[in-house]
Amino acid sequence: MIEALVVLGLLTYLYLLAVPGPILQLLIGVLLTLVGLVGGGGAGIAYHLALRRSLVRVGSEVRGWMWSPVARHHLLDEQGRREVLPWFRVGAAGFFVCLAGIGMVLAALLQAALAG
Repeated sequence: MIEALVVLGLLTYLYLLAVPGPILQLLIGVLLTLVGLVGGGGAGIAYHLALRRSLVRVGSEVRGWMWSPVARHHLLDEQGRREVLPWFRVGAAGFFVCLAGIGMVLAALLQAALAG
């Protein structure tokens, strides 16, 4: 099911890059960027808080964990994985939505510049 949603999202993105004019592309790109930043950023904060809480609970060393938090995933127990990894996935999805928005803004600006 998730694969179908990813394919549908990519096809919609390609359609939005090809069909609407640069103004609409720019607006959609800015909206996607903001949604990705707010959603992904909020999830990132929740992820880091949940990861630290889970690492402390299992008695793992938390010193320096912020420099490479993904490297600490193997230290999580099953409960920690259930608490941490959903936030990780939402944050990663928000990051990609933000990148898609930036790409759409760049495409709109390029299209407007080439149109004269």
